[in-house]
Amino acid sequence: MMRNDGDQKLDALFATARREQPDTSALEAHFETRLMARLSERRTRVPWQLMIWRMLPAFAVIALLILICSFTLNPARSSDLFAAITGGQEEQMARNYLLGE
Repeated sequence: MMRNDGDQKLDALFATARREQPDTSALEAHFETRLMARLSERRTRVPWQLMIWRMLPAFAVIALLILICSFTLNPARSSDLFAAITGGQEEQMARNYLLGE
């Protein structure tokens, strides 16, 4: 009867493969430099005009809050929309008339 040593040979091959350490020094050399170079390639500078458009909703919310607070905290305001523009015009005209300008 013939003896089959296939299992023993296979076990020996697996043991040799487990003992063998792969050489990764070529992969490890300058890894940080290559990583930083790749990251800097992917990083794009955002132009300031694009940043303004991205921040526009936040500015709109702030302006809306200021508008709401100014109307709620000062209820004696006139309902005339042009009162803010023409508010001091009468006084200025009277001052010019009295000073002769």
